[in-house]
Amino acid sequence: MNTIPSFPASFNALTGYRPLRWQTRLFKRLRNGAIPRVCDLPTGLGKTSVIPIWLIALADQGRASVVPRRLVYIVDRRTVVDQATQIVERMRERLRNPGDPRWAARKETLRALGRSLRALSATGKADDPFAVSTLRGELADNQEWKADPTRPAIVVGTIDMIGSKLLFSGYGDGSYHRAHHAGLIGQDALIVHDEAHLTPALSDLLKGVADTQQHTGTLQPVHVMELSATQRESHDDRDVLRLQAEDNNDAIVRDRLHATKHLRLHEVNEDDVIPKLVELARQHDTPPSKVLIYVQSPEQAQKVAQGLKNELGSAADGRVAVLTGTIRGNERDQLVDGNTVYRALLDRETRVEQTVYLVSTSAGEVGIDLDADHIVCDVTTLDAMIQRFGRVNRRGGKGRTASVSVVARHGDPEGKRAADEFGRPIQETKAILERWTAESDGMVNVSPRNLRRLLAKLSVDERLGAFSPKPDVPPLTDILLDAWSLTSIDEMPGRPEVAAYLHGLTHDPPETYVVWRKEVARLNEAQVDRVALRDWFRACRVQPRERLRDRTERIRKQLTTLLSARQGEARGRDFAVVVLDERGEAEWSQLSRIIEKEFNLAYRTVVLPVEAGGIDQGGMLDASATASQTEIDVAEDGTGDDRRERWLDIRTAQAEHYYERLLTGERADILPSALREQERIVLKEQPEVVEGEGEALDLILMVSPRTSALQDPEAARVRQTLREHTNLIVEHMRRIARGLGLEKPIQDALVTAARWHDRGKDREVWQRYARNQDGAEPLAKSMKHLHPRALGYYRHEFGSLLEAEASAELRNHAERDLILHLIAAHHGWTRPHFEPRAFDKSRTTADNTEASLEAMRRFGRLQQRFGHWGLAWLESLVRCADIIASKEAAGKVVYSSKKRESRHEDA
Repeated sequence: MNTIPSFPASFNALTGYRPLRWQTRLFKRLRNGAIPRVCDLPTGLGKTSVIPIWLIALADQGRASVVPRRLVYIVDRRTVVDQATQIVERMRERLRNPGDPRWAARKETLRALGRSLRALSATGKADDPFAVSTLRGELADNQEWKADPTRPAIVVGTIDMIGSKLLFSGYGDGSYHRAHHAGLIGQDALIVHDEAHLTPALSDLLKGVADTQQHTGTLQPVHVMELSATQRESHDDRDVLRLQAEDNNDAIVRDRLHATKHLRLHEVNEDDVIPKLVELARQHDTPPSKVLIYVQSPEQAQKVAQGLKNELGSAADGRVAVLTGTIRGNERDQLVDGNTVYRALLDRETRVEQTVYLVSTSAGEVGIDLDADHIVCDVTTLDAMIQRFGRVNRRGGKGRTASVSVVARHGDPEGKRAADEFGRPIQETKAILERWTAESDGMVNVSPRNLRRLLAKLSVDERLGAFSPKPDVPPLTDILLDAWSLTSIDEMPGRPEVAAYLHGLTHDPPETYVVWRKEVARLNEAQVDRVALRDWFRACRVQPRERLRDRTERIRKQLTTLLSARQGEARGRDFAVVVLDERGEAEWSQLSRIIEKEFNLAYRTVVLPVEAGGIDQGGMLDASATASQTEIDVAEDGTGDDRRERWLDIRTAQAEHYYERLLTGERADILPSALREQERIVLKEQPEVVEGEGEALDLILMVSPRTSALQDPEAARVRQTLREHTNLIVEHMRRIARGLGLEKPIQDALVTAARWHDRGKDREVWQRYARNQDGAEPLAKSMKHLHPRALGYYRHEFGSLLEAEASAELRNHAERDLILHLIAAHHGWTRPHFEPRAFDKSRTTADNTEASLEAMRRFGRLQQRFGHWGLAWLESLVRCADIIASKEAAGKVVYSSKKRESRHEDA
């Protein structure tokens, strides 16, 4: 058992605050392995503190902990910036620099926590006490979480990114990563679903996953915890953490529960809603205050913002900001980092000299610690209204009273909105608000405590009738999981995409993403095929900062307007576009084609050429926008370990050879020495017999060394013998297996698989591919490789499998099935198959065929035994040992890009 300072001291050291009583109760439950399924707590009481609470519980118990080693924090995709990321950043900084003067008084506690957390990493390579990966902002997925499975890790992600990975269908993941990601998220993890009532389909899915794992007896089943201030359904008290009478003794809880918020309802005609919102907002011009204005659509947000600017005139500068979920990630980050209005509402202590106005859609309802002085809004569903109330006078305090002005449309909108699936809940919500205000002489206090009292008086039917409709969710079945787990098959008839299981079938309108890339035109000119296109976008993945998101119907309408505008400039003009599906598979299309109604754009990513334009300086889709190409394409906005650049390799018939940066056009004689080549696509081959004409042209992706090693550990450019690499991975595998406390037979199977996994590289064909001289000691890694065609599609892991199957050493091993599968699967194949072209040509066709068939049968047996995620996790452990070994080897060499050759996936 590990020893660290007390929970109050540890919590204070990590957060700067003393723990509340409910936080102490949650810590005790986590430490004892009694993880609650639901934390039902009012907005504003710091539910995201589950992160430091989990981290302290893990540190307190060390390697014998019943607490999962990874925390996966899922936020609604509408969130711009969430409290989870802020908490993680602050904690990591404190643990990295315990002696910082700002918290030096707690340095010994921080050092003790850091030592305990670092000790969990079995490889001994952890500089930071825990790994952090997120899908947004400065912590853009750095992939730390997927390298060392013994190291504590926090993964913050969206529903689509985390949910798809959990279902073996991660966006942009190839066969190598699908099972790897599913195993690491679906085992030994606490999955925290924030504001779960807003995304009930995901709640059902996560419950289904947890229940499935419990019934199949998987190795390290996940635990799921929902955070919500607004529960749709009742739960067994044993599964729920709620406030208790003792919590009233906490001053912070008292202040926030009693924070006064006076709600008044204003009814107007349909055409007067926007003017009324502007009028009510302007009523708070004196004294200076922070006003938050909520509406339901981006179009309404723009109209309200423009109305305020018209009213304020020249005094509007720096006082009005717009926050919608349709802003591109790059501009969202800029808004979070630099917009004075937004920053003012984030910081309660900030005083404004003039009233500021933040106009927001639902993007500002969830996951953002906004604290407005007053709110003006239209009527939406009851669950969303509760979220809005939580963003005003959030912390309460003596003498602080907020105004909540709600604008409702007169009467019943007949079939216009009542027939809409969201229209009826909105009408029910309006009726409830009318009743509440009528009972209170036109004004009702919606403080958290009073609001809970009012909600408790509603019948179950009234409550559910006013909530946003819960979507129908197809059941999670073994047949579906089997289909998704067949990750070595890219396309399989009858295998559904995962969107319906993440978002439900009917109620949430589908969404589409738009990205701008400069290489699209180049790739189209070269007429690269689907395989090359797929490989490029798997290597040069679309980052969250590049993506603009909106409802599919709005995207289609905007793209139609965009094409019409461009055709007005040049008759008949069209643009080649790339369409990425949920699994990251890429295909060519035309802009004129994808805007047709029958084209399926739901949950697809449209990659436009920069020449098409269509994004304004605020990061919104706008056909009239005229931003420069370097502003439109933000794919290279990275520094340090996240840095990546795209270059053209140009070789002319006159023997000139130079490089040109794709985005900026700058020329260079050599590629950046600090980066490594990750992908190369041939755009043009030089004519063999055309004197003085023609050029050869390649598109190259350059990334940081760490990114290269994490993305594809086999791509590490280092000369390493097979014996050296095997010894290294065996040692790391032994440490990982021991550190996770696995049963001895499983530990032995993992170590044995690591010892055998690369035996198939000791083949003449593979050594020739690695440019190893005849008679030299066999290599596992090389600084240079021939073109993959030199392998004839041979897969070294299939060769390793054949050797292991014939080995007398393994013939009677109790875990022979598992060992053979782990050997075969360490590059993502044999889930369930190998392609016949991967066969070992030094063996007979009969031997190859039988080994391939048995690999499929073996996969089925093992998945039945360990469960879908349990088997994927075991595969991931071998892969992690390989990644660590490859990173360690790569770190010992100096990489030169002066004479660079094509980098291809090691086979």
